Amino acid sequence: MFSRVTHEDWTNIVPLIAFGVLFTVFVVTTIRALRLKPEERERLSTMPLDQDSDR
Repeated sequence: MFSRVTHEDWTNIVPLIAFGVLFTVFVVTTIRALRLKPEERERLSTMPLDQDSDR
């Protein structure tokens, strides 16, 4: 009546690839944030509060 659901071998690798991509993005973002110069860090931390926007 019901056919048995079979998973192919490639479905086991898809979560690993997704985790690898996510982990790589996280590591690259973290490294870039840690390597910022203090002046750039300060500028970016106050940017949303600046009143000097051209709106």
